[in-house]
Amino acid sequence: MNQSKSRTQSPDPGLSAAVALLLTALGAAAADPKLVSITHPTRGDITRHVALPGSLRANQQVTLQARVAGFVRTVLVDRGDRVSAGQVLAEIEVPELLAEKRKRAAEVHVAEIESRRLEDGRKKSPDLVTQQSLDSATGRLEVARAELERVETLLAFATIRAPFTGTVTTRLVDTGAFVAAGAAGAASAVLTLADTSILRAVVPVPEAEALRVRPGQPVRVMVEGTTNVFGGKVSRHSGALDEATRSLVVEADLPNPEDALRPGMYANVQIGLERRSGALLVRTDALALEKAGVFVFRIENGLCRKTAVKTGFQDGSLTEVVSGLAEESVLVVPAKSAPADGTPVRTEEAR
Repeated sequence: MNQSKSRTQSPDPGLSAAVALLLTALGAAAADPKLVSITHPTRGDITRHVALPGSLRANQQVTLQARVAGFVRTVLVDRGDRVSAGQVLAEIEVPELLAEKRKRAAEVHVAEIESRRLEDGRKKSPDLVTQQSLDSATGRLEVARAELERVETLLAFATIRAPFTGTVTTRLVDTGAFVAAGAAGAASAVLTLADTSILRAVVPVPEAEALRVRPGQPVRVMVEGTTNVFGGKVSRHSGALDEATRSLVVEADLPNPEDALRPGMYANVQIGLERRSGALLVRTDALALEKAGVFVFRIENGLCRKTAVKTGFQDGSLTEVVSGLAEESVLVVPAKSAPADGTPVRTEEAR
């Protein structure tokens, strides 16, 4: 019985060796502080952006309508063609107007002869040719000229020209098609032309932020399919909220000389509504967001210290710290790689 009890209480050599190794490892870990990257707060300006969905629209866009009825003689452009202001885009056959022009020109010729004859007669025999007759002839001449000018104007409308430099986005008719005269809708539509040299980023701003929008505020635009960020400024807004959506329509003009953007694109628009100068700024990845609040990991006397802070504006890679942090602090970055509170560390500057 005593021998059994003695065997139970005797130390296990293997267990003692494992404990010794663990203690050695812990001692080595304590003696070898963890290497962390560090960053420093800075003073600077920061802008609060609000991100909203928007869309891109052409600076100018028009659907060209036929002003005179007739059959399309020719369409000189197609979808995607670049055209210049004043360039001929399509022509419409109007034989009736050509015939009427000849008729009106003949009426003007007859009226000129009659007016000239009465004027000469009045000079030679004022008693035979009354002033009233001469005035009537002059009036008929002016009416004839006005009718001829009207027909010539309508004939000019038979040639459809580009009102501005742009791109043909839609071709609605082909040669031989009949188009009505200035009818609403597709009956008289010939082409759609858009000016894409400048695009308008259109975004509805909610009522809560509408009062802060001002022309000249910075705008950043991102679109699907590209990593580029297109910069601009608030160019204009509607001045009144839409009663149905309770939003303010805001537009920013974006130069588009290389056609990097297209009208109709969905856009993520960020508007810089508020700006602060001389704010205490830290890298956003130096912050740890937890349910209990926002924290940073400071380096103090060679130890990592978890510290609660209060943040303000955030602008991408930088975040404003309102309280809880001194300007001379040294912070672990990124915060997600920071060791536990109280861990000894050695440091190197973050890249």
